[in-house]
Amino acid sequence: MLKDPQGQLVGWARAGWWDPSDQLAPAGYYLSGVEISREHQHRGFASILTAARLKWVAERDTTAWCIVNARNTGSLALQASFGFKEIARASHFGAVSFSGGCGLLLRKELSEDALVLSA
Repeated sequence: MLKDPQGQLVGWARAGWWDPSDQLAPAGYYLSGVEISREHQHRGFASILTAARLKWVAERDTTAWCIVNARNTGSLALQASFGFKEIARASHFGAVSFSGGCGLLLRKELSEDALVLSA
């Protein structure tokens, strides 16, 4: 969670261990769900939350994963700015389905530079 100086919620994001039991998507630490309040969008807060999540994953593993709807250009641009690379495309990964499109499995190899909070 991220709050502004007045204590109001700016946004939230999640990361955690996920085992999708899927031939394409391996078990690992996945970034998921970023939401920024409308009045705080386009100010870099999603990048701040992503950097914090990558730091958290880097303390636990050497690889971060993410699945994104191929139509979500904002999320894809954010992930690309952090160096995520496309690994696979499918109509579903584990129990996550993408109706009317496909999902992208993205991977980022982490190193010491992942501990620096900048994109």
